[in-house]
Amino acid sequence: MALIAVLLMLQIGCSSEQITPDNHEGLNATLWTQTAAEYAANTLQAYRVAASNLDRALADPQWSAALEQTGDYSSLPPAVMLDLDQTVLDTSTYNARIIRKFGQHSREQFAQWCRQSTATAIPGAKEFIDYAIAQGVAVIYISARRETLRDCTAVSLRALGLPLPEPGQLLLSGTFGVTDKGQHRTRTATHYRILLLLGDNLDDFVSGSHSDPATRQALMRRHAGRWGRQWIILPNPMYGSWESSLYDYDYKLPRNEKLLRKLQSLQQ
Repeated sequence: MALIAVLLMLQIGCSSEQITPDNHEGLNATLWTQTAAEYAANTLQAYRVAASNLDRALADPQWSAALEQTGDYSSLPPAVMLDLDQTVLDTSTYNARIIRKFGQHSREQFAQWCRQSTATAIPGAKEFIDYAIAQGVAVIYISARRETLRDCTAVSLRALGLPLPEPGQLLLSGTFGVTDKGQHRTRTATHYRILLLLGDNLDDFVSGSHSDPATRQALMRRHAGRWGRQWIILPNPMYGSWESSLYDYDYKLPRNEKLLRKLQSLQQ
């Protein structure tokens, strides 16, 4: 209610309202991620479904999770592709830092946080990754992190006892000159049979998600049969394309304008 009150006062031109960290727009989402038993239950559930489906996928040579996988892939070595942030690595402490400063995300702040290597593992992630490797399945990480963050990302993975992949198994924005996750999937599909895709954002699974909310909903429904089968999605209420689609991905908009557009998107 505090956030709505602030927005309404801003909307009518009032500039005297004092904005404090207790009404930062990301507060509840980050608290839920960090403290709610329901959040950990969700991620454990997702990874247990993934492990069960991995067994099914290994037994079916025609099983593939990637829309980009074509031709005869039955003899290719098996792999799973996992997003990193809020899929394998918990970045909520970065979001908490922003909230305490009443700040906003920036690449510079995220790079600084990454280099401190304080990320923990998402509940269930390590157990699933260890299980996949024990079954002879390659683990490939795919992330929107920039190539310049490769070293600190590797340090974070190593600190958590997660397998440190070869360069071709840690796909960042800029690896092999590729910045699009769909292109990374296409390239990977020529070398591996991709059994599962795991992530927290629609573009971890399918291209074309950088669009308006209605189009994103339609894209999700078009592939409804894949969710919980080849595609395993984890919850992330803190950030993602779902949020930026509400203000047309215009990251240069003033904060108050972004908040007002989000408020206008509420259904009642």
